[in-house]
Amino acid sequence: MAMYLVSLVYASTRCSDWKDKDIYQILSASGINNAKSAITGALCFNGDYFLQCLEGDRRAVNELYRKIQNDHRHRDVILLHYAEMTHRSFENWQMLYVPESKMSQSHILRYSGRQQFNPYEMSGASALQLCRELAFSLPEDDSKL
Repeated sequence: MAMYLVSLVYASTRCSDWKDKDIYQILSASGINNAKSAITGALCFNGDYFLQCLEGDRRAVNELYRKIQNDHRHRDVILLHYAEMTHRSFENWQMLYVPESKMSQSHILRYSGRQQFNPYEMSGASALQLCRELAFSLPEDDSKL
């Protein structure tokens, strides 16, 4: 069976009973599970909103997105971008984590036209470009879990 690489970008909001440890559980599980499924990507989180880029085999990415939609830690999950691709943007990361402290205002302003990070107010193309630029603007040591 042929493998079709896809890129998927979504936004979501943390659940109302969010605990700080939840982000570490998400990152730990994604590191393990994404390696098994050959999924790479980036996760931006500012304490309220998630912006995540996933890339990999179409079947694996779709399955992971369904799990995220049903994950109690996420609400208001919305698909921003979905497309076939020829090469990965995040091939070096099972899941690059970009916390708010690593998001510069200039990046946010450039891709959203706003001062505050809110992925719901971004186009899919802008959201994807923001993740790509953040990934490659971080020092190598900062981008590892």
